[in-house]
Amino acid sequence: MKAQSTKLNPFLPSDPLKFRWIWLNWAFGFFFIASVFGLLMRSFHIWEIPVLEYRNILHTHSHIAMLGWGFLILTGGMVFSLAKAENEIRKFGWLFIGAVVSALGMLASFPVQGYGAVSISFATLHVLISYGFVYRLLILLNSEKSTTGIRLLRLALGFLVISTLGLWALGPINAQLGKMHELSFMSIQWFLHFQLNGWFVLGALGLIFLHFERSGYQFHWPKYQEIILAGSVILTYALAVTWAEPSPLAFQINGLAVLIQLVAYSFLILALFRGFWKVDLLPIVRILLISAFVSLLLKAALQAILVFPSIAVISYTIRMYVIGFLHLVLLGVLTMGISGLAVQKNWIEDTVISRSGWALLLGGFVISELLLFGQGTLIWLKLGFMEDYHLYLFLGSCLFPIGLGSLLIQVLFQKIPFQNISNPKIKFQKITTQTMKKSLLWSAGILGILLTACGGGTEQSATSTETSSAPATEAAAPDPKGIGEIKSVDLGTGIDASLADAGKAIVDMKCTACHQLNDKRLVGPGFQGVTNRRRPEWIMNMITNVDVMLEQDPTAQKLLEECLTRMPNQNLSQADARGILEFMRRNDEEKAGERDAAVK
Repeated sequence: MKAQSTKLNPFLPSDPLKFRWIWLNWAFGFFFIASVFGLLMRSFHIWEIPVLEYRNILHTHSHIAMLGWGFLILTGGMVFSLAKAENEIRKFGWLFIGAVVSALGMLASFPVQGYGAVSISFATLHVLISYGFVYRLLILLNSEKSTTGIRLLRLALGFLVISTLGLWALGPINAQLGKMHELSFMSIQWFLHFQLNGWFVLGALGLIFLHFERSGYQFHWPKYQEIILAGSVILTYALAVTWAEPSPLAFQINGLAVLIQLVAYSFLILALFRGFWKVDLLPIVRILLISAFVSLLLKAALQAILVFPSIAVISYTIRMYVIGFLHLVLLGVLTMGISGLAVQKNWIEDTVISRSGWALLLGGFVISELLLFGQGTLIWLKLGFMEDYHLYLFLGSCLFPIGLGSLLIQVLFQKIPFQNISNPKIKFQKITTQTMKKSLLWSAGILGILLTACGGGTEQSATSTETSSAPATEAAAPDPKGIGEIKSVDLGTGIDASLADAGKAIVDMKCTACHQLNDKRLVGPGFQGVTNRRRPEWIMNMITNVDVMLEQDPTAQKLLEECLTRMPNQNLSQADARGILEFMRRNDEEKAGERDAAVK
């Protein structure tokens, strides 16, 4: 049997402890890469970065963070916590290879082409691989006693499957209704919502409860509380609906859902804090788990505030809040929670190097969260930007790759307690070297193939773009003034300084998280030259009537297709829009040397 299993998995060791070591290496390797791409994103706000496209870097960062690090560390935690025999662990060998290959494919293709044929293919492969994980993990869960931890893990796997339905819906929706339709954005938000709030949060909680239960702490979780928790996760999707279609009913459903969720989380958080003092834990593990518990508490409290519709709108129109919330779940709840368990189970050794890595990672997390939520609140209060905000955020984010580099070194070079080896001191170096060589050669080969494929994918994407754009020339020309109440704008003879200053204050509060004042694209296009490309009426209609413009104006729809991020309705008045227009005119005069060319 042993020889047969080795033959079936020629690129993985037969020893489950070495398999776990390789699994951790890949997980932390992807986490380190994601942190580097995140730091690169921060640098776009400080320096002009040539060649690279911010949008592609953003997509690479998010996919590797969620599907590389988040998926691997959570599934790995489940596999090595639930599997009791070597043959049960080996059944995940090809699934693990598939997850790594799909993540490597996304890593190689997203920086080059963004969303294209190659990157979408590898993302689809990852979805299919995740179904295999769900099937195998459910077999392990069904063999366990139905405790709180096991029930939470079952829920997490259910929401993992549910989240992928949004991705499968994207193809038909985009084909029938177009990429700019509200349902397209709702489908993307469906995936993100159930991944973060269902799969990641409940998966991390399930593993923590499972460890506490196996350490002697038992908790009775009534069935009605499980139903309340699952229902709250489903109903809080209403907030994502309001992002694309702000209906009163969706706000009311979300308001009820966040209160139900707060109650559901309260039962679990109180149980965790009670068990926290009854289970023997290492000091660094207590710090990591406390960070996870506090992050979960903050998540529940912040979502409870969204019971008020006006605050709910602010939560997704201020980008800092959106990013801060994503980090609260992925870095706070998931990363700190499962990492604490990994240290406690001795999957990661507790050494000076690893403690330094955890300290730097925690420091980067706390600093970036304080800056993101702090700056978001300043924008909410209309107090503008703190001085050197982007520089401080960049410096705080530097702690992530430094800390993760230390942890990756620890994981790579820590000793592995091998099974069934008469003299591990003699064989350790030989086995480790062979395993690493095989893994590195296999990875290098995959990357070579993927990079070659990505080059072809980019060319194909460019060809398809040219083909699809050809019929557009035959259609009726769009109204250069856009769609909305603004039919005519009196620009005057020069720049109104006071009006431009008022517009700058609004831009600082509402716009600079997604737009730069130069010609470089962040989430949205840069402002430089906009008055030379667009008529003033179009600009003001885009500000005050954004939903209709995105639905009906061909120029706005083309920009949306390029940016793949729907501009939120900021509820700005015509007076606000006129001030922003005046600031854009002054910005073009200063940076482009010309303004108002679109009306000349």
